[in-house]
Amino acid sequence: MTIDLSLLETAATKWDEAAKKFEAVQKIYDSKVKSVSTDGSWSGQAYFVARPNMQVTHDQFTAAPKEARAIASILRDAHSQFVELRGKVKSAVADAEKAGMKVSDAGIASYDYSKASATAANAARHDPDLRNVEQSWTRHIEAAVRAVDDADQGVKLALKAAVEDPNPIDGAVNGFNNKAEGDIEKVEGKEAEELATRINSGDKLSDKEMAEFKRLFRDNEYNKAFSQTFLDGIGPKGVIDLNLKFNDRAKGDAEKDFRALQEGVATSLATATKSPSDPFYNKWREGLRKAGARDFDGGTVPLFGYQSFVELMTHGKNYGKQFLTDVGNDIIALEKSDKYGTGRWAMWQGAGLAPHKGIATDPLDSLLGIMSQQPNVATSFLDPGADGKNDHLKYLLKDRDWPTTATPSSISVHTSDLPFNRVGFGAALEAAATGDVPGADHVLGYHTEAESRVMHDTITILDDGRKGTHIPDNLRTNLGRMLVDYTPETHEILTGTGPYMDKDGVWHDGTGGKDSHMSVPKESLTRIMRGVADDGKAFGEMFEAERFYAAGTLSQTDFANPNERAAAIEGASHAFGFYDGISSDIARDKKNDAVSFANHAQTAEFVITGGMQAAASALKGQPIGFISDAVYRILYAGAYDWKEDQIAQANAAAAQETEYHFTTGQKQVNHLVSGWAQANGHGVDTGLSRHLVGSGQERYDSARTEALIYLD
Repeated sequence: MTIDLSLLETAATKWDEAAKKFEAVQKIYDSKVKSVSTDGSWSGQAYFVARPNMQVTHDQFTAAPKEARAIASILRDAHSQFVELRGKVKSAVADAEKAGMKVSDAGIASYDYSKASATAANAARHDPDLRNVEQSWTRHIEAAVRAVDDADQGVKLALKAAVEDPNPIDGAVNGFNNKAEGDIEKVEGKEAEELATRINSGDKLSDKEMAEFKRLFRDNEYNKAFSQTFLDGIGPKGVIDLNLKFNDRAKGDAEKDFRALQEGVATSLATATKSPSDPFYNKWREGLRKAGARDFDGGTVPLFGYQSFVELMTHGKNYGKQFLTDVGNDIIALEKSDKYGTGRWAMWQGAGLAPHKGIATDPLDSLLGIMSQQPNVATSFLDPGADGKNDHLKYLLKDRDWPTTATPSSISVHTSDLPFNRVGFGAALEAAATGDVPGADHVLGYHTEAESRVMHDTITILDDGRKGTHIPDNLRTNLGRMLVDYTPETHEILTGTGPYMDKDGVWHDGTGGKDSHMSVPKESLTRIMRGVADDGKAFGEMFEAERFYAAGTLSQTDFANPNERAAAIEGASHAFGFYDGISSDIARDKKNDAVSFANHAQTAEFVITGGMQAAASALKGQPIGFISDAVYRILYAGAYDWKEDQIAQANAAAAQETEYHFTTGQKQVNHLVSGWAQANGHGVDTGLSRHLVGSGQERYDSARTEALIYLD
């Protein structure tokens, strides 16, 4: 920690000076000595013996400056790295001390009782978590120290490589290196390439070599020079082969090591492909196209390159937007262009037909899952665009033949979707439409034009005139969360008033950004909501979101204005009428499903983040603040356990032979209205409260009937 690192810069300067001196001597040698062998004045036996030796000497004088400058570059790079990393070690120690620790010379953190008050010291002695806290700080310091050691090993490797004789049989014993590399990371990239090539050839690395392989990736986690050198050397085919080897060898005690290597290679891949303008990028992409379509198994059951490659990608993160887009485009192009189509991804499905554990069955679906963690990428990939030219969404929702599996029986062969079909796509779809990673807390409203287009077109493409029961199971949860996120739109669409009444498409009401909205025909929305409702939990979350939105519309309405008051109540009644129409349709289709549906709805957990506002209210054109005291006063004053009532009604429906209508929604409206009245100073038993409760019944009844007509 106290070493004078400036000596590295001093040494680098000396090596630069040495390079200049070598060049000066070379000029003298070439003009005074070597020239004798080239000016035609010398001939005979001595000439023929001396000339080759003169050429060797000339080559050594040429190589010497190259080696000297490479060493100088390595030393300067080392100085820069060590200064930065030593600073991080000091910072880690300072952070630990600031947190009340003392740090030993060995880097061990322990609570510093000498600097603590008597009360704090006594509390620390009785804190069962103190040991974990101390160990956490020790690991933090260890990581900083290890980074210094990793860099030191890299410098050592580069210096050793720089002074190696590149051609032991050229006549110069321990000659200078005319191929010396002055970039530490490029040297390490070459070393990683050599170790990877050995694994691909079937070699088993020693413990020391495995440790070095992991160090190389750990030390160069986000270094482009290292990553591109390594990947360019091994090539796409080598990477795919390497991942197959990693998966095959990741067993028992070795699993942790090989998973670490997978993460390292995947991180290098993300780092190397960040800049599409790099010459490396297009060359590597072209190689990946060829390797991705190639069969890497060679047996009776093919395994294609993209399957291994995308599985490798799942071990990394933060890929470049263009790279993810290009890989997706190339996989789709492959699916559309050859005889296999999407069937190539299912060729080794079935008992005993998966020779490589953990490999992605459907690489496009797996890639979409990766995109879902970078919502801006998912949105860009699935957005049809203002001109409608991007057909990815339509292809995935409607046109693609998703991989299937065949189950033979004594009579025939039954073909069905793979059980995990569309899991990645569903996640990407949710991210693309909401702008958030799947499962994130909801910020109702606030979408970009591209996000709104994805939502709009998802509904219109999926709506084929049926009630939505054809929607794939693995999309329902994601679609439900998408509809929750668009509750301001769905409420206004179902209500059929305001600016949403006559619109079908996407628009924004400001200058762009997160102020876009979408509208679809209410019959389309109803059918898709019905399809999603086969997942009772998803329906429950939509219902909960509607409760918040309805309470928000009430809280923003002038209670003293009879016309506004009536419009708000009728709007909520109309929206909930559609929800009950959907519940009733489930009971009408199959009564026992209504019970399962209601039980799952009870598990719904709806979380919205505070401090945000939703889309403009159709009532006043003003933003609705969802998380406000007014909203909670209405919800709590009008408390109603709709989930229990939904289950009770579902059980009643299952016991009846005739069609059964759910009335949960209207009861919810009545309780919200009662809570609203109470929040405005009118008790439950006042004349106005009694008058308002049930005042939206007619709108509710007509909406429920309308929904059932759409679902007939």
